[in-house]
Amino acid sequence: MLVPKNHYYTENHLWLRKIGLYDFCVGITDFAQKEIGKIHLVEYIRQESIIGKENHFGAIHGINKTFSLVAPFDFQIVEVNKNIAIKPSHINTDPYNSWFFILSTHISTDEFLTYEEYLKLIK
Repeated sequence: MLVPKNHYYTENHLWLRKIGLYDFCVGITDFAQKEIGKIHLVEYIRQESIIGKENHFGAIHGINKTFSLVAPFDFQIVEVNKNIAIKPSHINTDPYNSWFFILSTHISTDEFLTYEEYLKLIK
C-alpha cells in the first residue's frame, strides 16, 4: 500500500500535499480507494466559499461503498480538479496524483497526521 512520506493525512483518509504557505492539494489515500473499489463518481455537494469543520461536502461512489467527504477542519476550496469528474477511475490507478481540489486553510500542519501516524491508523 502506498503512503508517501512527504504528504500529510487526516483520520478520514484524505491526503494533503503542501503547495503554498496555506494551500494544499487534497485527495483520498490509497487505503481509501482500495476500500471503495472502482470509483465511478465523485461529487461535491457544497460549493460554498468556506467549508466548516465536520461538514459533509461531497461523496465518492465506488463499487464496494460510498465514501463521504467530511471536512477535518475549516477551509476554503480554491480550485476543483474537473478532470476527476470526467475520469474518476484515475483515482484507483494513481491516488496521490489524482487530487480533488486545492484548499486554503490557516490551520497548522502540526494538526495533520504524519506518515508514521497515518500508518499506525490503517494497521
